[in-house]
Amino acid sequence: MKGKTKSQHRGELTVVVIALVAFVVGLVGHLAGASYANSDAFGYLAAPVPLIMGIIALVAYKVAQKADK
Repeated sequence: MKGKTKSQHRGELTVVVIALVAFVVGLVGHLAGASYANSDAFGYLAAPVPLIMGIIALVAYKVAQKADK
């Protein structure tokens, strides 16, 4: 079994950090959506969350793909 290279470790750490960012964005979007009835300002936060999550997923995929090579 081969050991992992430094770029593979860096890629894995980058994907983990991206996953944490995605979690925080999702949490903020969830809380903003839950608070939408109380304030319209939170709706502006909640509306773009699916697009942001899609972009984060694409970036994570590209980083993981690059690290896998």
